[in-house]
Amino acid sequence: MHVDDFFFRTHFGTQGDPGAGHRNASGRQNWLRMLRRGAGFTLLLLIVNAPPGLEARNGDDWVGGYNSAEAGLEDALDTGRRKRVYSLHNIETLRRAVRPRYVRIVNSRHYASGGGEYLEKGILFTFASYRSRKVYLSGDFNNWGLIPMRRNQMGVYYHVLPVREIELGEKIEKYRYKFQIDGIWAHDPSHPNRVDDGLGGYISEYLLDDIDVDRQISVRVLKEVEPAAERLVEFAIYLPGVENLSLVGDFNNWNPEHDLMRKGPDGIFRLRLRLRPDQYVYKYVADGKWMLDKFNEDARFHQGIGELCSYIDLK
Repeated sequence: MHVDDFFFRTHFGTQGDPGAGHRNASGRQNWLRMLRRGAGFTLLLLIVNAPPGLEARNGDDWVGGYNSAEAGLEDALDTGRRKRVYSLHNIETLRRAVRPRYVRIVNSRHYASGGGEYLEKGILFTFASYRSRKVYLSGDFNNWGLIPMRRNQMGVYYHVLPVREIELGEKIEKYRYKFQIDGIWAHDPSHPNRVDDGLGGYISEYLLDDIDVDRQISVRVLKEVEPAAERLVEFAIYLPGVENLSLVGDFNNWNPEHDLMRKGPDGIFRLRLRLRPDQYVYKYVADGKWMLDKFNEDARFHQGIGELCSYIDLK
């Protein structure tokens, strides 16, 4: 068997789908055409991100032409499996809606356009409605505003919602939501968790149980609806093995007892300060030891203390 045939049949198998022969014939032509054009990056994504068990098996549940149970799209992410990263192709070929869950998606659309995050993380919401023109996601996470959902080629609408943060990095764990389909409100039929909305219907409810920890988090300027004269700056660093951490800098006269940082359940220390637009240098004091912000690549030598310090420019 030719290597192209072997790869195509392995990852787009025809067992269990009586109409797959015709579709795979044209699909194989598109696949070979892509290979001849030298789309090496796309090929790499498919090989690396394609989960095992893509071929159909008798009695298995099908989503997008692959075994969704083995791909991790049918169970919660706390099953003990290795955390997976999906390609955008996996989402674009979903053939039915799945329960909401936290996902990591390699978004080739963002890579091609040069905009947005290449590795997209968040909660995947889906709704199957092939004949509907517009489907929106709405919930308590956006004051019940309408978020347009994207329709894939199989008629499944989807949206990846970023995990919401509240003060000091605490995550919102409960998401109540509904869909609006061509002006009609409906709960999520694919998700069994729901509560009475008091109007004769239901509100779907998703509980966030597993998220990623940003181990390379650093200082950042937070966006505000109404910007003030002073910028809201969040200092953050992942140090799970440290008990006590404080922030020192030229803005607090290098006093390690002035700005104590709070450690979250994710092992990240955070502190938010309001600082006027200017240039600042700072360091952390971890259990009595002074250290740089290891994920802030900007540093300056400070003559006053005679040490190299992390640097931030609040323009």
